Amino acid sequence: MAGDLIAQVKQANDIVEVVREYLPLRRQGRTYKGLCPFHDDHHPSLDVDPVRQRFRCWACGKYGDVITFVQERERCSFREAVEILARRAGLAVHWGQPQRDQERSAWYDLLRWAEEQYRKCLWESSVVAVARQYLQERGLRRETLLEFGVGFAPDQWDWLTQRAMKVGWTAEQLVTLGLCGQREQDGKLYDRFRGRIMFPIRDVRGRTVGFGGRILPGAESQAHAPKYYNSTDTPLFRKSEHLYGLDRARAAAEEEGYLAVVEGYTDVLMAHQHGCRAVVATLGTALNEAHLQQLRRFVPRVVLVFDADSGGHRGVELALQLFLQHDVELRIVQLPAEFDPCDFLLAHGREAFAQLLTEAVDALEFKLRQELTPHALATLEGRRQAIDNVLRLLAQLPANPSGVTQVKRELAISQLARRAGANETTLWWRLQELYRQAHKIATPPTSAPLPIRLDPLERQLLEIFLAEPALLAEYRSHWRLEHIEHRGIRQVLAKMLQLVSVGIEPTVDRLRQEFSHHPRLSTYLLQLHDRGLALSDRRACLEQLLQALQERQAQRQREQLRQQLQKIAADAPPPADLLRKFQEHRPLPRPS
Repeated sequence: MAGDLIAQVKQANDIVEVVREYLPLRRQGRTYKGLCPFHDDHHPSLDVDPVRQRFRCWACGKYGDVITFVQERERCSFREAVEILARRAGLAVHWGQPQRDQERSAWYDLLRWAEEQYRKCLWESSVVAVARQYLQERGLRRETLLEFGVGFAPDQWDWLTQRAMKVGWTAEQLVTLGLCGQREQDGKLYDRFRGRIMFPIRDVRGRTVGFGGRILPGAESQAHAPKYYNSTDTPLFRKSEHLYGLDRARAAAEEEGYLAVVEGYTDVLMAHQHGCRAVVATLGTALNEAHLQQLRRFVPRVVLVFDADSGGHRGVELALQLFLQHDVELRIVQLPAEFDPCDFLLAHGREAFAQLLTEAVDALEFKLRQELTPHALATLEGRRQAIDNVLRLLAQLPANPSGVTQVKRELAISQLARRAGANETTLWWRLQELYRQAHKIATPPTSAPLPIRLDPLERQLLEIFLAEPALLAEYRSHWRLEHIEHRGIRQVLAKMLQLVSVGIEPTVDRLRQEFSHHPRLSTYLLQLHDRGLALSDRRACLEQLLQALQERQAQRQREQLRQQLQKIAADAPPPADLLRKFQEHRPLPRPS
């Protein structure tokens, strides 16, 4: 059972020992103190309690148990945090589906094995000296290539297939993970990657999930093949979701406060080789919402580095729309003509590239410069079109942007009016018109699962049920879910009832797993659970709460009946059934 696994993981991982692996702690009374890793902390404000197995930062408010700490520190999901801690403690991870878990584990092993075969081929085979020469000519050092696991796939139809079958990997596994294809006519396997330099694609935890392959320049056997070829989508890999190099860049990104996004594998390798480690790349696709979710987990700011060509301009336009819609800070670096990041670093070095990243232009300022060119401003129509292009972009901003974004929007309007020689009031009017048009197709921002202000009765009810789930079923007949007004509280209680109906105890850890897609809610449930544990007589408190909730509901129903009676004409007799309900209405039976 998943609940048993979570309990075992928490029992096997003392929070003090786990936190000590990330930062120094010193004993102070009953607890341990340290510098909080979740904000710029200069005076130890992180408190780790070994008795309650909780941590709390008194400055930034972060709070939780050992799973929450790993989630926040590793920027991972609840399930991934449990798996990290399970491996630390040497526990087998089974989420109620041991066969499926074993299958996924074998997939990771196969990809790691394939990476090792490609790597050995690059460095140990005498027939691929041309690949090593190409990488050397590109300026990439051996230690950089080894760090990223770069290898080579020989130009043979079954080189990897034969090796894999000899050591026991199955055809189904090889095809499922996109390492091999299978011919329809006879079912024979063939290698998907042939005659290519191989770049392992890893997830944020450093596990290989796919590959990118580049053909060697002048390869006659693949004259019509694509220059780059990525793994097909598999159960472990989606090309449109992964960022190359994120596992190596995340530490530097947290320190620098940003991630720079480039286009190619060698751009990332060269940046890291020169000490610019907060650099990642997309896998031949434009930045999309899945990439954005990955980036937001690690940094508040993204720097988009692109080449000075038409394709780059189009990519920037799409990225601008995406980032503005999600209220994420974006800055732009445009490289000099005829340079990609790899070539620029080779020609100008680390300092020049780092300076470009530091001086990156805010996205809105970049848009102003891009549109308000002398050529565009030379005619009335050109000026009007340039103004509309900027305003259409601003109209993509969410309805309730952050304070910083709101200031940027106002400054952009002011700058646009000044540079284009337009009336600022007219521009605001036009922006509102364009916003109304765009808003019809824009997705409204999702509201938080639980707002800060809660009804105290409903909150306390949830606190008690979280602390002592057995009371939920015992007192089920004394309250009604539809009478719980707060949508978030009702959602959690509904999930608890659903779990009880299928024989699963609705513990707080089980609920955190169920709501792992809402990290804030998961943390809040843990806080409510701990408040409930602090109550000395939860049963007595629950009975008082239920009585208060019933009386509240009865009062509301009486008020509704009174309003209905008031709507009846003064000279007309009230309906007998309505009057009887008003006079005889009683709340639900009190708990005994």
